[in-house]
Amino acid sequence: MMDIFGIEVLEVREGFAKVRGKVRREFLNVHGTAHGAFIFALADTAFGLAVNYDTSRLAINVNMNFIKPAFEGDELTAEAKIEGGGKRVKFCILKVFKGEELVAEGTAIAYAIKG
Repeated sequence: MMDIFGIEVLEVREGFAKVRGKVRREFLNVHGTAHGAFIFALADTAFGLAVNYDTSRLAINVNMNFIKPAFEGDELTAEAKIEGGGKRVKFCILKVFKGEELVAEGTAIAYAIKG
């Protein structure tokens, strides 16, 4: 299997997931900073792990705000925390950090595809 993003799973528990990834040269945009797609992929991976903990769910909406840049060699961590919802719908807060510094944050909604 090919390693596309090099994302490492750090923690998964009910209502929460945390992952880590390093900004590689191929993840840079034309400005020399981490491409939004890489930052989003980290957040989306954490989101998927958090909302699929107890049943299969699909994303129906994700919004991401990019706050500060990240650069080649930076190690980023992404966290997804379920903040509400019921059995079928889950609402999440997504955060991506470079150390203690917030790089991006967003919200996401997932819908259960099974009972």
